[in-house]
Amino acid sequence: MLPYFKKYTIYVCIIAVALPVITSTVYSLAYGQIMASSFSGMLIEIALLFLGMIIGFNIFERKAEAKTSALLATYNDACDPEKLVHDGAQLASNISFPCNESGAWYLSTYAQALLEVGRIDEAQKIYDGIEHSIEAARKPEAKAGTLVNLVPLSEKMRTLDETISLIEKGLDLLRGQTSGAATERRAYLNSQKMVFDARKKGDLHDVVKLDEVVKTNPGYPMRVRVEYAWNEGSAFYRLGNKEAERENLAFVIEHGGSLKLVGQAQTRLAAL
Repeated sequence: MLPYFKKYTIYVCIIAVALPVITSTVYSLAYGQIMASSFSGMLIEIALLFLGMIIGFNIFERKAEAKTSALLATYNDACDPEKLVHDGAQLASNISFPCNESGAWYLSTYAQALLEVGRIDEAQKIYDGIEHSIEAARKPEAKAGTLVNLVPLSEKMRTLDETISLIEKGLDLLRGQTSGAATERRAYLNSQKMVFDARKKGDLHDVVKLDEVVKTNPGYPMRVRVEYAWNEGSAFYRLGNKEAERENLAFVIEHGGSLKLVGQAQTRLAAL
């Protein structure tokens, strides 16, 4: 995420330049000659420049990741889409298309928050931009990495068939790749395909089982768990199991913060 934090990028450059400048200044004061006047001294300054870049990058990449995670947590964990839309607008505007995988990760979540507050046109622009980024990426693994982040947004903005098609495209891109990242992406896409295939087939018992796995797993963001609880409750409604539906609606209301699903769950629960 570092390239999207302009201030942090400037700090990296300052650290990179400062290290050889300070060292050269101290050397000149100590020995009375310019450090770069010798070939070995020039090599040392170049090495210090690269060392400064590495140090600065490591420091501010972590800061950028922490800042991004904190912004996304307002929506993913606290279920407050308006706060992410407000606080995360500057970072979203810093990400241009085509973007990389980390940019797509942030923007996909940001676009989902935009949908929550009714800013559909802006969310659509982000969807189109991520699609463009997938096509612009040269390597199949880079395409797949960006595509994976589009799946949750596709679920909310495209048909079930279109989302399944997107997942299958991602699996095709990952075919034959054995890296750890590729393995994780493949596992995610396969799990999502199971969920969407079950929904497409209308197999409500499978839908309930798959939704329950996500809803009860603390490894998932609370927002995602709430969304799956709503889907599970909807499946139980169609199965005629009011008690199980009521339990899932209560989960949505208790944990859903300011998500729109909370109001829908309250209305439905009152009707039971």
